[in-house]
Amino acid sequence: MPHDHRDNAHAGNPGGIPSAFGIVVAAFFLLLLVPLSAVAMPEAKQCGAKTDAVPLPDPVSGRGYQLFVSLPQGFDPASPVLHPVLFLADGGRAFPRHICEIRDLTEADKRDLVVIGLGYADGESLEDSRRRDYTPTAQSSTGHVYGGSAAYQTYLKDVVIPFVDAHYHTDPARRIFWGHSYGGLLAATILLRDPAMFQTYIIGSPSLWYGSRAILEIEKQFAAGHQSLPANVFLYVGGKEIRRYEADRHGFTKDMVEDAKSFEQLLTSRHYEGLKTKFTIIPDKDHVTSVGPGIEWGLRLAFQPGS
Repeated sequence: MPHDHRDNAHAGNPGGIPSAFGIVVAAFFLLLLVPLSAVAMPEAKQCGAKTDAVPLPDPVSGRGYQLFVSLPQGFDPASPVLHPVLFLADGGRAFPRHICEIRDLTEADKRDLVVIGLGYADGESLEDSRRRDYTPTAQSSTGHVYGGSAAYQTYLKDVVIPFVDAHYHTDPARRIFWGHSYGGLLAATILLRDPAMFQTYIIGSPSLWYGSRAILEIEKQFAAGHQSLPANVFLYVGGKEIRRYEADRHGFTKDMVEDAKSFEQLLTSRHYEGLKTKFTIIPDKDHVTSVGPGIEWGLRLAFQPGS
């Protein structure tokens, strides 16, 4: 989700991560202990989208998280019909800000999309939660906790996805993950650690500079052991996200445009089997204003036949 472009201002094990049925069961029992009425729903724009907040703690770390859920019109819990599903990183902010636009788009295209916003850890600031959960390597000298994305990915795979599949009849073959900024870094990391978790990755303005471009080492390790990468990767960045001096920050911003372009070119150069990539620069948009157009661009691609 949008934030400052500098390392100190962003508060944004190669191979598969094994699933654990016991973790899922424990999560379901923990869920029963948290009353839904006690969960605060982020303020959403006023539109016809009905939303719910569902507590879903991580039994491994003990942290409380919640999912923000929007179901398509006419959703029938008794129906065996499977639905495509969109997971939004930074759901505590992105879900209330963009659910109306997502619903307008999907309903205009007659798409029965389930939307899941991934909330931040309970009792933590969004900066603390996302800098830990969305980054792949530690930064010990900063005084903050970084580098917990592998554990958070395990939580998504072993707890969140099984819960969503079971309760909302979502289709494992039509899972979409969207992330922006640190969320985009998380999306890229999941793509290169366990690509089968999602079919489509919409990666927005990713913080690929993080950890001296740690994502490049993750990709290198993945490439050494894999010839295929079966996924749709739709990568966008705002046209204004170039290196420039900003007086109020007393420094230069990162060149997000060049980083995103180079990353897409790197993936393409590997000639991974099953990989489909699209890259766009959204004109006249910055790190914040590119979010809405980026989500719409990525979803339209995801809805195309063959995606």
